[in-house]
Amino acid sequence: MNSDPEVLKTEGFNMFTVGLDFGKAAQRLQAGLSALEGGNGATPPWGDDDIGEKFGVVYEGLRDGMYQSMGSLAERLAGMGMAFTKMGVAHEQNEADEEAIWRETTAQYDGQVELPSGVAMGTVRTPQHP
Repeated sequence: MNSDPEVLKTEGFNMFTVGLDFGKAAQRLQAGLSALEGGNGATPPWGDDDIGEKFGVVYEGLRDGMYQSMGSLAERLAGMGMAFTKMGVAHEQNEADEEAIWRETTAQYDGQVELPSGVAMGTVRTPQHP
């Protein structure tokens, strides 16, 4: 499997930024809705009559769930971005470590490798067609 550490790191940062921006947008939405709802004991915009109360119960439950899930989504998006970035860094480090091991090994044994006994030695011939 081929992977590009630079892409992982760059897109990881972008995903992290999306998470932060989404979290800020969710906070602005919450602040805006709170301002519209009145707050501090004021009568909510849907009224305080029987139908208004029923609407408010349903609305507030959904609203509170939305606030919670939006905050969770923002954290998860940012976390995914961090994970992609860490993956890119780890992949780069692993590739560098493997290359160092390969260079050291080939430098130690370059030109010194002999075929073990019993290995057939042959020549490669190209097939000739009539």
